[in-house]
Amino acid sequence: MRVGVGLPSTVPGAEGRLIVEWGRRADEGTFSSLAVLDRLLYDSYEPMTSLAAAAAVTRRVRLATNIIVGPLRNTALLAKQAASVDALSGGRLVLGLALGARKEDYEVAGVDYRSRGKRLAEQLADLRSYWEDDAFGPTPVRPRGPELLVGGSSDQAFARVARYSDGYVHGGGPPRAFARAA
Repeated sequence: MRVGVGLPSTVPGAEGRLIVEWGRRADEGTFSSLAVLDRLLYDSYEPMTSLAAAAAVTRRVRLATNIIVGPLRNTALLAKQAASVDALSGGRLVLGLALGARKEDYEVAGVDYRSRGKRLAEQLADLRSYWEDDAFGPTPVRPRGPELLVGGSSDQAFARVARYSDGYVHGGGPPRAFARAA
């Protein structure tokens, strides 16, 4: 059985050295992955930066976003960040993307909350084309880019999972919150 652990990147007031130490200890131990969450309006570290810090002190564990709120980000920049973490880690990135449900994050980012599903679908369609473009680098370790997981619990979310992803990710909550995905 594989067991992962969340980095303390969303613990308010956590010092950056704690992220590095957890990464090092997880890699030395039996954990199989390290994961980060994404919030914009919250006392937390940026997820890809947190994973880059963990990548620098680990050699074995997978590095996962569970999840990044994709529509809040510029697609080209997200593709570049993901390719960079993947290359720096030797191909250990698992990129989990979903919509997120916090309207205030969308408001502060200047992104229309109502169009987030359409925006994520477009983003998912474009990510692999960036990773497969020779002019865009660094080149991810896997030919089609990092392992790509998509989350959500609506019919539209499951359609995005089937069309664009390598698998499904769920951000948490009680079993009934993601029972339809099973």
